[in-house]
Amino acid sequence: MSQDEIKKHLKEQADQIAKELEENPGATMEVDPELADYMGAFEEDALTAEEAEDASFDPFDPEDTEPEE
Repeated sequence: MSQDEIKKHLKEQADQIAKELEENPGATMEVDPELADYMGAFEEDALTAEEAEDASFDPFDPEDTEPEE
């Protein structure tokens, strides 16, 4: 199956689920992880290593500053 075919299939499934949920508000549905990812369920918001390192620096912490000679 090509990437385009996979995307088309995922879109069809997502559209069907959206339609069913519109018709039955509050209903719960089981969705496989690949489809849930396609639908935006797993938004990646983790820090990169560089962002984590930058966030760990405290300019007011005496241990983070290098001693002057």
